[in-house]
Amino acid sequence: MKIHHALSGPKDCVAIALFVFLSLVHTVVFANEWPIVSNPKGLTTKYPQQLELAEYERYLGKKLALHENPLFRQKVTRSMLPLVKDRLPLEPLVVLPNNGIGKYGGALRGLALSYESGTSEILSWRQANFVRFSDDNRTIVPNIAKSWQWSKDRSQITFCLRKGHRWSDGAPFTADDVIFYLNDIILNKEIHKQTPTPWKNFGPKAEKIDETRVKFIFEKPYTSLLFFLGGNGSYYDPFAPKHFLKQFHIKYNPDADRQAKANGFENWASQFKTYWNRWKDGVVNKASGLEVPTLESHILKEVPTKKSRIFIANPFYFKIDTAGNQLPYIDIHNERFLEKKLWLQEIIEGRVDQKSQNMPLDSYPKLKANQKNGDYSLQLPITGLGPVIFFNKTHKDPAKKKIYADPRFNYAASLAINRSEINEKLFLNLCKPQQALPQNIPFATDKDKQFMAGYDPGQANKFLDEIGLKKGPDGYRIQSDGKPFTITWEYSLQYIWSHKLPKMIAGYWNDVGIRVDLKEVTSKEARAKQFANDNDISNEIFSPFEPTLFASPTTFMPPYGTSHPVTGIAWWQWKNSNGTKGEEPPLWVKNLWEIGEEFVTLIPGSNWYNALGKEIIRINLENLSVIGTLAEVPLVTIVSNKLGNVPLWKINAYNYGYAYPYRTDQWYFK
Repeated sequence: MKIHHALSGPKDCVAIALFVFLSLVHTVVFANEWPIVSNPKGLTTKYPQQLELAEYERYLGKKLALHENPLFRQKVTRSMLPLVKDRLPLEPLVVLPNNGIGKYGGALRGLALSYESGTSEILSWRQANFVRFSDDNRTIVPNIAKSWQWSKDRSQITFCLRKGHRWSDGAPFTADDVIFYLNDIILNKEIHKQTPTPWKNFGPKAEKIDETRVKFIFEKPYTSLLFFLGGNGSYYDPFAPKHFLKQFHIKYNPDADRQAKANGFENWASQFKTYWNRWKDGVVNKASGLEVPTLESHILKEVPTKKSRIFIANPFYFKIDTAGNQLPYIDIHNERFLEKKLWLQEIIEGRVDQKSQNMPLDSYPKLKANQKNGDYSLQLPITGLGPVIFFNKTHKDPAKKKIYADPRFNYAASLAINRSEINEKLFLNLCKPQQALPQNIPFATDKDKQFMAGYDPGQANKFLDEIGLKKGPDGYRIQSDGKPFTITWEYSLQYIWSHKLPKMIAGYWNDVGIRVDLKEVTSKEARAKQFANDNDISNEIFSPFEPTLFASPTTFMPPYGTSHPVTGIAWWQWKNSNGTKGEEPPLWVKNLWEIGEEFVTLIPGSNWYNALGKEIIRINLENLSVIGTLAEVPLVTIVSNKLGNVPLWKINAYNYGYAYPYRTDQWYFK
């Protein structure tokens, strides 16, 4: 350690190389002396698996020496980068690795379908939000935010940031970046005609206290904010690089509009959105993403192609391990875009290091049989529910709209599905047939879970007859206007997992006289149909566990989306326009919205919280807007045997940010 301090600022390249070598030797040779999760050596922490540097140094009884990733050695020696001690915050977050101090280097290889299609998992490898869920999937822990303090009524929260924290370009990250995000982006009417959720429900504003403290003020209690930021809101950072983005913002650059039009944009706001996107993965899908600073563990390395994106470690990342090594250990994230039919072979041949998103459970037997060849292990953590079905209750066709809006039609469609057979043939009999209800919650009973979930084609036929869908000579149902009733099901594999599932369900519906036309489309095409209110069926990732339901009850009420609206688009338009556009929803939808607005202000486990939760369940089941298939569905999770410090997933789901709770920044290649 004395050597480290003696060489803290040399100009001689040989001396620096010696310093780096000795730092690495220290890390490797004495790795077993440092606290890790599996052997904390008497170290206790307020939050699981992490603590602040000052607390850790009190435990050590000395200052902690900081060590450099060899990846940055050349830039440091050429004075293109500061030394690691000058790149880290003054208050870095200390992370206990799971099983051992890791090694630097390597490329973590993953797969996605295409830009904006199945990329959430690889985004989760590098995510860095204010807070996150620990790997128990219940405990909120500090991350970018060092700490927070609520007001007594939970209508105000003050976040304390880390002193000296820097963006990936070396510029200071301060409270100004948080103020800029909320006041100048989220609340700006030229960027957002309607304030995005969840902010729009709380009338927010942000106030700067000083460089490292910022206060959010809401019109009513927002008890669930941290659950949102740690879960499905982890994909939406509540901060933005003001020093970079202000050049495109009309408030800070009076010429921004003229410059944008000269560059071929409609106005300054459209150019601004090229460099900022609420869905943060949308920034790095084009060349301009190379310019935009980030706080994530990895930054875009080169211009993305249609085949791949490559990310490289962020030299200003804010975490260290207990040996003083700056994280992340892994240098490169390599995301390849491939057709889903090619995934299995890539995994089996050992060209994928971690994969779970969009992996169908029926792939498990083949993957299991080829583990040795592919040099990987398999996990089966719970991901939530099997694919769910939403009929479009605001359909443009008046006849179809009437049919889909009748709960009896939804009952019939549900009762016609043989969930046990689906479980056996496609899900290895590992799941539970039941309706689409939020999981691990105290206010959903077994009776609720089985509502209209049995296989009863006879009763399904009766419901269809009752609503006037009589069978024609060919055995298929006819609408009240005399036209044949045909469901056009345009599905994306991102949300339906397997071609076999819609084929099986279409077969069950055919058995009760419902004709179904199936067509596979891209995720982008499916979303476009949803937004245009021009589809019969929507499918979505639907995995609200209690913390995520609490944070975003809108995942279980119209328009039901996790990252974007899914169904009931005309109702959503009516709500956002204060009744000037779209279609006024029925009373049950309005009631759900009202309950949702109150639900997020409550204390989990309180009597009123449970009472409102039961009402959310009751209204949804009564109208059966969401038709479920299976519950407790495992998500096939592939992990290379070459990776170290990878824990066992308890839950692997979009609404928890996939790998985000499992700290990819401390994974390493053995």
